[in-house]
Amino acid sequence: MDDFGWEQQMRREMKIDRRHFSRLAFGFLFYDLLGAGLQFGAAVLLQFSGWDYSPYWISLSWILNLVVMYVIAMPIAACYFKTVPRFGQVRNERWEFKAWVVVFFIGLSMGYLGNLLGTVITSFTGAGTADYDTLMDMIFDGNMFLTFLNVVIGAPIVEELLFRKILIDRTIGYGERFSVLLSGTLFGLMHGNFQQFFYAFALGCLFAYIYCKTGKIRNTILFHMWINFCGSILVPLLMRGCLSGVSLSGEVSVESVLSHPLAILAALCLIGYVLFQLLSTIAGLVLFFVFKRFICFYPGLRQIPKGRRFRSVVVNPGMVLFLLLCIWQFF
Repeated sequence: MDDFGWEQQMRREMKIDRRHFSRLAFGFLFYDLLGAGLQFGAAVLLQFSGWDYSPYWISLSWILNLVVMYVIAMPIAACYFKTVPRFGQVRNERWEFKAWVVVFFIGLSMGYLGNLLGTVITSFTGAGTADYDTLMDMIFDGNMFLTFLNVVIGAPIVEELLFRKILIDRTIGYGERFSVLLSGTLFGLMHGNFQQFFYAFALGCLFAYIYCKTGKIRNTILFHMWINFCGSILVPLLMRGCLSGVSLSGEVSVESVLSHPLAILAALCLIGYVLFQLLSTIAGLVLFFVFKRFICFYPGLRQIPKGRRFRSVVVNPGMVLFLLLCIWQFF
C-alpha cells in the first residue's frame, strides 16, 4: 500500500472511531438531559399545583430523582446504548480473597485522598459548590430510607451499568488502559463539581479495572454500594447521634454531650471511623506501591495512533457537547 492509500485508510479508521465515541457521548448527554428535563417538568407541575410542598422538598427531591433518573431515564438510555456496537471483551479472572482485601484498602485510600484533593481545590476556587451543598443537605437532613434507596441502591447499580458495563463493553477493544481511563474520566465529569470529581475519577478507574479483569459487574456494584453507604448513611447517622447531646438552646457543650449516652457512643464510633479511614489510607498507599508491579493492562484489538487520539475521542459532536455540559455544571 502506497503512502496515499495508507493515509486514506487511516482517515477512514479515524472517522469510524470518532463516530463511535460521539455516539457513546451522546448517550451520556441524553441520559443527563432527559433526567434533568423530567425533574424540571415535575417541579413546574408542583409549582402550578398550588400545594405548599416546601416542608417536604427534600423527600420529594429524593423520590423524583429515584423515579426519573433510575426508573425512567436509565432504561431509555440503555435502549439507546444497545444501538452502539460492542468492541472487545472483558476478561474472566478469578481473584483470591487476599487480592480483594488489597483492592479494598487501595480503593478506600483512593477515595479518601481524592475527596481531600477535591475539598482543597473547591475551597480555593469555590466553583460548583451550590449543587454539592444541596446534595449534602439532602443527605444529612433528609429521610434516611429515601437516601439509602437513592445513594446506596439506585446510584451504584445505574452508574456501574452505565460507566462500567455499557461503556467498557464498547471501548475495551481499544485496550484496557484506555478503557479504564475513559471510564474514570467520564464518571468524574458526570458528577459535575470539583468536590466529587477527583475521588469519582480515582474510584471510577479502580472499578473499571476490576470489571475489565473479572468481567463481573456485581463486584463493582457491591464495592460502590459500600463506599456510598459509609459516606451517605453511616457518617450522617453517627453525626446525628452526636448532635443528640446538643442542648435545647442549640449550643454544643461538653456537659450536654457527656450526659447523653447515645451521643457518647456515637462520638466514639465516629472517632473510630475516622481513625479507620486514616489507617486505611496509609495501608492502601503502602499496598499500592507494594503490589503495583502486578497491575497490567492488555492491549486492544485496535490502537489509536497517539497523534490521532485527541481528535478521535474528544473532537467529535457528541463528546464536545457532553464536555460543554460538564463544564457548565462545574462552573
